[in-house]
Amino acid sequence: MCLKEAIAGEMPATKHVLCIWMVVGKFPSWFNAGLGERYTDWKAEFHRLYHLESVEELELGWRDMVNPFGLHTSRHINNLYASRSLWSLPYLRSHFLDGMTLTGRSKAINAFIHRLLSAQILLAHFVEQVCSLLHSDSVNSLLV
Repeated sequence: MCLKEAIAGEMPATKHVLCIWMVVGKFPSWFNAGLGERYTDWKAEFHRLYHLESVEELELGWRDMVNPFGLHTSRHINNLYASRSLWSLPYLRSHFLDGMTLTGRSKAINAFIHRLLSAQILLAHFVEQVCSLLHSDSVNSLLV
């Protein structure tokens, strides 16, 4: 069982999302060599699409971003598009994320989780620890 499934089992009302800074962090290895000098322009267009208000605007703009750069056959572009509801702001605006799309907040949560983890911990035990912490005051300092 993966972490995503374990959390969904314990907290079914949660929404799994991908942190945009982790996604964008992979762009140089995915696109820099293939796009060369056009990489910066493509990345700027991606960020513009990421910040759009509506899903319809994103859907229309995606083709306009992919085609001019010749990325329609890129497996990375296809995977990004397939997972867009997990990272794209237009798809996430209707969900309460409490600032989790912000880099600092994500890093704080990651540090908090790493304090709970060890190589020997069972996934079920980890989820139990997280659930008990959600009902304690320990998590308040993280959320403020």
